[in-house]
Amino acid sequence: MAPSQDFKGRITILTVVPLIVVLIFAYFLISEGYRQVKNVESLEKGIVLSTKISAVVHELQKERGRSAGFLGSGGKEFKEELKEQRLLTDRAISELKSAVDREYLAALPEETKRVIERVISDELNSISEVRNKVDKREISLKDAVSFYTRLNNELIDAIGEIAKVSDNASVARELTAYADFLYAKEKMGLERAILSVAFSRDKFDLPLFKKFVNLLAQQKAFIKSFELVASGNVVSYYRKTVLSSDPAREVARLEKLALSVPFEGGFNVDPNYWFGVITKKIDLMKRVEDYISRDLLSKVEVIKGETKGKLIMVVVLSALSIVVVLGVRLTMGKSPEG
Repeated sequence: MAPSQDFKGRITILTVVPLIVVLIFAYFLISEGYRQVKNVESLEKGIVLSTKISAVVHELQKERGRSAGFLGSGGKEFKEELKEQRLLTDRAISELKSAVDREYLAALPEETKRVIERVISDELNSISEVRNKVDKREISLKDAVSFYTRLNNELIDAIGEIAKVSDNASVARELTAYADFLYAKEKMGLERAILSVAFSRDKFDLPLFKKFVNLLAQQKAFIKSFELVASGNVVSYYRKTVLSSDPAREVARLEKLALSVPFEGGFNVDPNYWFGVITKKIDLMKRVEDYISRDLLSKVEVIKGETKGKLIMVVVLSALSIVVVLGVRLTMGKSPEG
């Protein structure tokens, strides 16, 4: 009996130790796999939320342009267009708040949630007061444009916060490119407002001209950064959709005209015509923006499938390893006769 018991004791030690090791490795591998799956799911919801944020930015850009044209013309231009635009902005804000009230925001890290909640609760809720001042022309053109610009920048910054959620380097780069593209589009929207004023007045003053030139430089810088980071298919789609378009060529012509005789004036450009042309170009930018978000969601969907597949494989292999170790224990646990 003693040799048999001694044999069984050694077998128990030889099998229990590997079993414990397998269980420890299985725990860490499964925990890491589960964490990666949850990270990808959070990222997916974050990207959906970012599309809602960018939709608000798009409408705020148009509202800023209409507001600037209204104030810059002394209330003579853009009055009805501004009213219509505010309805579109309110609709986009409502959709964003609905997304925040659902599970999209809850899936993000606490710091990211705080940034987005602050922008939505503190900044977007103050828009009614600014609109009232614009209607009564109790706010300067500079202050009105600054309000919308600051609000848009904070919303785009919130999208940048979502990029921090990603553990995947490729997706993180694409989100960075997405943010760069949104910043370029934001500067273009600001240019729309600035030239609406210049064409309404039929000339620049020095501060307005400096702002215009600076905006052109910033757009160029953000687009260059976007093209360096974005995937090839996204850059190709941007060049095909925007750069080769008629609105882009007409915007370039009007920009050249504005640069040629900034202080002499005599542009003879209807501000509504300018607004319409550059809005067509910005709408094409929005089409590219939507393409980028779809591309991102498609990539994340693939990554999510791969991550879940790896997790399932780890669970199965861990279970098989445990079964093998226990099987060896049962087989070897039978002591030899005599």
